[in-house]
Amino acid sequence: MLAPGFPRTAAVVAAVAALGLSVPPGHVGGRPAGAGSGLQPVVREVYLMGTRATLVTFDASRVQALKRLDQLLAALEQTEQELSTWRPESVMSRLNRQPPGVPFTLPHATCAAMQEVFRWHEATGGVFDPTVGRLLEAWKVGDGGRLPDAREIEAARHNTGLQYLQLNPQSCQIARSRDVQIDTGGFGKGDALDRAAAAADGGHPWLIDLGGQVMVDGSPPESQGWEVFIAHPQRRDEPLFALRLADGSLSTSSGSERDVVVRGVRVGHILDPRTGRPAPFSGSVTVWHQTGLAADILSTALYVMGPEQGLAWADAHDVAACYLYASLRESGIVEIRTSRAFDRRFPGLRRTAYFLTSPQVSIAEPW
Repeated sequence: MLAPGFPRTAAVVAAVAALGLSVPPGHVGGRPAGAGSGLQPVVREVYLMGTRATLVTFDASRVQALKRLDQLLAALEQTEQELSTWRPESVMSRLNRQPPGVPFTLPHATCAAMQEVFRWHEATGGVFDPTVGRLLEAWKVGDGGRLPDAREIEAARHNTGLQYLQLNPQSCQIARSRDVQIDTGGFGKGDALDRAAAAADGGHPWLIDLGGQVMVDGSPPESQGWEVFIAHPQRRDEPLFALRLADGSLSTSSGSERDVVVRGVRVGHILDPRTGRPAPFSGSVTVWHQTGLAADILSTALYVMGPEQGLAWADAHDVAACYLYASLRESGIVEIRTSRAFDRRFPGLRRTAYFLTSPQVSIAEPW
């Protein structure tokens, strides 16, 4: 799964002032946004969830725009307070310390998120499993990396598995039957984006970029959507193409520079809970979904599956997914493989491979 907590979440989606860089916040399609509408962009940048977050909205009143951004930000901060495993007194950290067999009562919002986690765990056949904390510790993911021996991996796998969590949706009580450690890196940002969307006042477009996952509602004035650049699977600062996003969320899982090499062995930071080892895929996968939580979860799960199994699963479940990886047939190009749902959502995307040295950036329009 994904690396621990928010600071180590893997993704390479770029929007506004983040990775790959879209057009500047005040511009859409190469001209000042809102130039003839009276609506002007207002931007806030803060550090939370282990990344620089960018929030953008449009309004004729700067006061109202800032109020809207404050509402969005408050929802993000509340989610971090509950889910971040980097905060010792967060809900998730306290749950991870709860003695096995002793029920723990979750706040309503966290309970709802965990119900979705269980649902997607089942839908992906256990490929998505956030109880990988012990495995992350064994591999020292995010801490320089190491190569655990087979005994250590098996010991960590003994305390890995969502089946060792029992959740009562009615009472929102959850209990661990083994010393599993929940890592929120594969769903925390997505849940935060959904909570922010629920808190939004509606009627004005906004974008939130959490440094790897983007969510939008509505389009900037005089445009058909926000330009979101998708980066090279190994070089996060090199955009390959842009998608125009008017609603929903894009999330990308990737190895890139977060992976390390230990004694000649690549230690990826996204682990496969089925094997207890780093997922062998080394490209990236981008998922669009209407909800941030699903996009976050599915980009992780499809990364673990890899292109062959992942695209078959995405097509069977009508999920919009796009894989990028270095071609094995010809040096210097990136292969692009998409699910049918992705083709419908972004029909303008060229299906040819892009040269790594000088990518031809194109824009795919939403349907």
